[in-house]
Amino acid sequence: MKKRVIFCAIVICSLALVLSWADADDGNKRLVGSYMFKFTGVEAAFGAGHYVPGFATLHSDGTLSSVTGSDQAGPITLFNVKNSGVYGAWFRTGHSSVEAHALYMNFSPVDGQVVGITKLRILANFDKGFNNGSGQFFNSIYVCPTFTTCPDPMTATPTVPEPAQGLPMTFTRIQ
Repeated sequence: MKKRVIFCAIVICSLALVLSWADADDGNKRLVGSYMFKFTGVEAAFGAGHYVPGFATLHSDGTLSSVTGSDQAGPITLFNVKNSGVYGAWFRTGHSSVEAHALYMNFSPVDGQVVGITKLRILANFDKGFNNGSGQFFNSIYVCPTFTTCPDPMTATPTVPEPAQGLPMTFTRIQ
Protein backbone atom coordinates (compact mmCIF):
# COMPACT_ATOMS: atom_id res chain seq x y z
CA MET A 1 0.00 0.00 0.00
CA LYS A 2 2.80 2.41 0.94
CA LYS A 3 4.49 1.79 -2.46
CA ARG A 4 1.26 2.66 -4.28
CA VAL A 5 0.94 5.93 -2.38
CA ILE A 6 4.54 6.85 -3.18
CA PHE A 7 4.07 5.83 -6.83
CA CYS A 8 0.86 7.92 -7.09
CA ALA A 9 2.61 10.91 -5.47
CA ILE A 10 5.47 10.66 -7.97
CA VAL A 11 3.03 10.41 -10.89
CA ILE A 12 1.00 13.40 -9.66
CA CYS A 13 4.13 15.53 -9.10
CA SER A 14 5.50 14.56 -12.51
CA LEU A 15 2.21 15.43 -14.18
CA ALA A 16 2.09 18.80 -12.40
CA LEU A 17 5.65 19.55 -13.54
CA VAL A 18 4.90 18.63 -17.16
CA LEU A 19 1.73 20.75 -17.15
CA SER A 20 3.62 23.74 -15.73
CA TRP A 21 6.21 23.42 -18.51
CA ALA A 22 3.42 23.20 -21.09
CA ASP A 23 1.80 26.34 -19.65
CA ALA A 24 5.13 28.21 -19.83
CA ASP A 25 5.62 27.12 -23.45
CA ASP A 26 2.06 28.18 -24.31
CA GLY A 27 2.67 31.56 -22.67
CA ASN A 28 5.84 32.05 -24.73
CA LYS A 29 3.94 31.16 -27.92
CA ARG A 30 1.33 33.78 -27.06
CA LEU A 31 4.05 36.40 -26.45
CA VAL A 32 5.81 35.74 -29.75
CA GLY A 33 4.82 38.20 -32.45
CA SER A 34 5.14 41.78 -33.62
CA TYR A 35 4.05 44.85 -31.72
CA MET A 36 3.71 48.56 -32.40
CA PHE A 37 4.99 50.51 -29.43
CA LYS A 38 4.82 54.16 -28.49
CA PHE A 39 7.42 55.98 -26.45
CA THR A 40 5.08 58.30 -24.57
CA GLY A 41 7.78 60.14 -22.63
CA VAL A 42 8.28 62.72 -25.42
CA GLU A 43 5.11 64.65 -24.57
CA ALA A 44 7.17 67.15 -22.56
CA ALA A 45 9.12 68.07 -25.71
CA PHE A 46 6.31 67.92 -28.28
CA GLY A 47 3.04 68.34 -26.36
CA ALA A 48 0.16 66.13 -25.24
CA GLY A 49 -0.76 63.25 -27.53
CA HIS A 50 2.65 63.10 -29.22
CA TYR A 51 4.78 59.96 -29.15
CA VAL A 52 7.63 58.28 -31.02
CA PRO A 53 6.43 55.08 -32.75
CA GLY A 54 8.33 51.85 -33.12
CA PHE A 55 7.95 48.23 -34.15
CA ALA A 56 9.35 45.22 -32.29
CA THR A 57 9.23 41.49 -32.90
CA LEU A 58 9.66 38.93 -30.15
CA HIS A 59 10.98 35.83 -31.92
CA SER A 60 10.29 32.30 -30.66
CA ASP A 61 14.00 31.65 -30.05
CA GLY A 62 14.13 34.44 -27.44
CA THR A 63 15.66 37.08 -29.71
CA LEU A 64 14.12 40.41 -30.63
CA SER A 65 14.48 42.92 -33.40
CA SER A 66 13.13 46.44 -33.47
CA VAL A 67 13.17 49.84 -35.13
CA THR A 68 11.84 53.20 -33.92
CA GLY A 69 10.64 56.37 -35.56
CA SER A 70 13.57 58.29 -34.13
CA ASP A 71 16.16 56.01 -35.74
CA GLN A 72 16.54 57.86 -39.01
CA ALA A 73 14.45 60.97 -38.48
CA GLY A 74 13.43 63.62 -36.02
CA PRO A 75 14.64 67.10 -35.14
CA ILE A 76 18.42 67.18 -34.91
CA THR A 77 18.12 69.20 -31.69
CA LEU A 78 16.26 66.35 -30.01
CA PHE A 79 17.67 63.32 -31.85
CA ASN A 80 21.28 64.25 -32.50
CA VAL A 81 22.14 60.77 -33.85
CA LYS A 82 20.74 58.28 -36.32
CA ASN A 83 20.43 54.71 -35.12
CA SER A 84 20.74 51.21 -36.48
CA GLY A 85 18.03 48.63 -35.95
CA VAL A 86 17.80 47.17 -32.45
CA TYR A 87 18.87 43.58 -31.79
CA GLY A 88 18.72 41.64 -28.55
CA ALA A 89 17.10 38.98 -26.41
CA TRP A 90 13.98 38.71 -24.28
CA PHE A 91 12.98 36.47 -21.39
CA ARG A 92 9.97 36.04 -19.15
CA THR A 93 10.05 37.56 -15.69
CA GLY A 94 6.53 36.52 -14.70
CA HIS A 95 3.33 35.07 -16.13
CA SER A 96 2.59 38.16 -18.22
CA SER A 97 5.83 40.14 -18.04
CA VAL A 98 9.14 40.15 -19.89
CA GLU A 99 12.50 41.85 -19.75
CA ALA A 100 14.56 42.53 -22.84
CA HIS A 101 18.20 43.52 -23.34
CA ALA A 102 19.37 44.89 -26.68
CA LEU A 103 22.01 46.95 -28.46
CA TYR A 104 22.01 49.42 -31.32
CA MET A 105 24.60 51.68 -32.93
CA ASN A 106 24.45 55.47 -33.07
CA PHE A 107 25.67 57.33 -36.16
CA SER A 108 26.51 60.96 -36.77
CA PRO A 109 23.80 62.53 -38.97
CA VAL A 110 26.51 64.74 -40.50
CA ASP A 111 29.09 62.20 -41.73
CA GLY A 112 27.55 58.78 -40.94
CA GLN A 113 30.39 57.71 -38.62
CA VAL A 114 29.65 55.48 -35.61
CA VAL A 115 29.66 57.76 -32.57
CA GLY A 116 28.25 55.43 -29.93
CA ILE A 117 26.51 52.24 -28.96
CA THR A 118 23.32 52.23 -26.89
CA LYS A 119 22.47 49.41 -24.52
CA LEU A 120 18.75 49.08 -23.92
CA ARG A 121 16.78 47.36 -21.16
CA ILE A 122 13.00 47.06 -21.34
CA LEU A 123 10.52 45.97 -18.67
CA ALA A 124 7.09 45.13 -20.11
CA ASN A 125 3.79 43.92 -18.68
CA PHE A 126 1.15 42.38 -20.95
CA ASP A 127 -2.62 42.05 -20.59
CA LYS A 128 -4.23 38.61 -20.23
CA GLY A 129 -4.38 38.04 -24.00
CA PHE A 130 -0.82 39.31 -24.61
CA ASN A 131 -2.18 41.89 -27.08
CA ASN A 132 -1.55 45.15 -25.21
CA GLY A 133 0.67 46.38 -22.46
CA SER A 134 2.87 49.01 -20.99
CA GLY A 135 6.30 49.27 -19.55
CA GLN A 136 9.42 51.32 -19.41
CA PHE A 137 12.75 51.39 -21.14
CA PHE A 138 16.17 52.30 -19.83
CA ASN A 139 19.25 53.00 -21.89
CA SER A 140 22.93 53.54 -21.30
CA ILE A 141 25.32 54.96 -23.89
CA TYR A 142 28.89 54.02 -24.79
CA VAL A 143 30.52 56.94 -26.60
CA CYS A 144 33.02 55.98 -29.32
CA PRO A 145 36.14 58.21 -29.26
CA THR A 146 36.67 57.37 -32.95
CA PHE A 147 34.92 55.26 -35.57
CA THR A 148 37.15 52.28 -34.80
CA THR A 149 37.53 52.61 -31.02
CA CYS A 150 34.09 52.00 -29.53
CA PRO A 151 33.94 50.60 -26.00
CA ASP A 152 32.72 47.01 -25.72
CA PRO A 153 29.17 47.30 -24.30
CA MET A 154 29.41 43.74 -22.99
CA THR A 155 32.31 44.54 -20.65
CA ALA A 156 32.91 48.33 -20.44
CA THR A 157 31.32 50.81 -18.07
CA PRO A 158 28.90 53.06 -19.99
CA THR A 159 29.84 56.68 -20.66
CA VAL A 160 26.24 57.66 -19.84
CA PRO A 161 24.82 55.21 -17.27
CA GLU A 162 21.26 53.90 -17.21
CA PRO A 163 18.88 56.32 -15.46
CA ALA A 164 17.18 55.32 -12.20
CA GLN A 165 13.73 55.93 -13.71
CA GLY A 166 12.78 54.42 -17.06
CA LEU A 167 10.85 56.19 -19.80
CA PRO A 168 7.24 55.08 -20.33
CA MET A 169 5.96 53.10 -23.29
CA THR A 170 2.80 51.32 -24.41
CA PHE A 171 2.45 48.58 -27.01
CA THR A 172 -0.18 46.79 -29.09
CA ARG A 173 0.13 43.51 -31.01
CA ILE A 174 0.06 43.93 -34.79
CA GLN A 175 -2.93 41.80 -35.85
